[in-house]
Amino acid sequence: MGIVYLVGAGPGDSKLITVKGMELLKTCDAVIYDRLASLELLEYVKEDCVKIYVGKESGHHSKTQEEINKIIIDCTGNYEKIVRLKGGDPFVFGRGGEEVEVLKASHIPFEVVPGVTSAISVPESVGIPVTHRGISQSFHVITGHTKWGESTLTDNYDVLAKLDGTLVFLMGLSNIGEITGKLIENGKDKNTPVAVIASGTMNNEKTVRGNLSTIVSKVKEEKISSPAIIVVGNVAALHFTSECEDKVLSNVKIGITGTRKLREKLEKELIHLGARFYTVCDMHIEKTSAIHELDGELKSLAKYQWIVFTSQNAIDIFFERMEKCLIDRRNLSQMKFAVIGSGTKQCLEKYGYFADFIPSGYTTKDLANEFSAIVDKNDEILIPRAFKGSRELNEILEKNHLKYKDIPIYDVRGKLTENAVYVKDMDCLIFLSASGVISFFEEIHEKSVTLPSTVKIACIGEVTAGAVKEQKRDAHIIANVNNIDGLMDSIQKFKW
Repeated sequence: MGIVYLVGAGPGDSKLITVKGMELLKTCDAVIYDRLASLELLEYVKEDCVKIYVGKESGHHSKTQEEINKIIIDCTGNYEKIVRLKGGDPFVFGRGGEEVEVLKASHIPFEVVPGVTSAISVPESVGIPVTHRGISQSFHVITGHTKWGESTLTDNYDVLAKLDGTLVFLMGLSNIGEITGKLIENGKDKNTPVAVIASGTMNNEKTVRGNLSTIVSKVKEEKISSPAIIVVGNVAALHFTSECEDKVLSNVKIGITGTRKLREKLEKELIHLGARFYTVCDMHIEKTSAIHELDGELKSLAKYQWIVFTSQNAIDIFFERMEKCLIDRRNLSQMKFAVIGSGTKQCLEKYGYFADFIPSGYTTKDLANEFSAIVDKNDEILIPRAFKGSRELNEILEKNHLKYKDIPIYDVRGKLTENAVYVKDMDCLIFLSASGVISFFEEIHEKSVTLPSTVKIACIGEVTAGAVKEQKRDAHIIANVNNIDGLMDSIQKFKW
């Protein structure tokens, strides 16, 4: 029998899940999630983790609570570690208590992992504190709809209207007219400030402010949609947000296509600059059948004088295979290394080796031409690289009559993430490889995802920009230096 972890996913931004929640997510065998949990979080699960969607929204319940309970119970018979991922906190209008009751009745082990509730964090994300000295000494969280979907939400509007504290209504957008009307009817000043925050902390977050008498019309004008939080009280007029000038990408919405390793390095820079970002196409490495050919060459490294690396992935896989084949690294003591750029140079240094040759320009053509000019014609060259590696390298080496062994040890494949639904709201798409461009456009065509012409496209180099051109699109931002630092420099210089 498996164990169930009821994990609070936080308000939406994947970075706001707890450390414990993330650790469980990375190691679980199955994850049961709803629409209020950040889809970005699903990137962190194991490749073989089973993902089960049980999302519910007002008026469109894809699964009843009873069906969800049954799914949870059934999973415990098939998986050892199950994460029930719930938006916000499991026990704050998340019906986590009902799921716990079912687990207890079935004698199934479970653990509740608290999450950051949206009732506090979403208003906070737009500069609204739910309490503030001299303005609000308390806050009250109220459900915006009932279990039965009835129009009457509460019989206590007379009490709520008299409270001096902040009122936070969760899941109440469809009933906002009744909520504001009843509060006014029961004595709440019609000029009381109100804020409605949709998709709080997420890429498409939107805030509308007004008062009890105007907020309904403003919500309609701005076409605000669920999920949304309604904040009523004087604190709703506050704007405690930073206006730091160094946040050059503040609120710029960015979609990323790349491998996790490259994305993580890029994301650190984007966070620092205030951007909002999501992975829209996950690129992952798959070893090819030719990996066994590399294993054979590793056993006769002495015949080679040079190893050429055109990517960090190739370096990682090369040393991984050395370890797997029990090849002593001292066999590399007389070897020389050529790399395509600063990123591969740094990756090689991670394993304790320094590049003997780096071209002046970080392209395959520069590497091939400049390397051909310095290498001895009698030297043997090993090139472990990507299956879709540029033929330009081969052609130039052959033109210069150099002896080389080119082994396509890996391929890079891409798959749209659930975050692809946000593409229409993006300001910019970043591509970290030509293969990423190909995968992204293949995927959006297959899944009929529309990419608006207004979305800017940023590329890590000219080769990637060329792949964008083949898709009949233009790259608006191209890194002058083919690495993350060069890309970020070009992005910062772009006039947003």
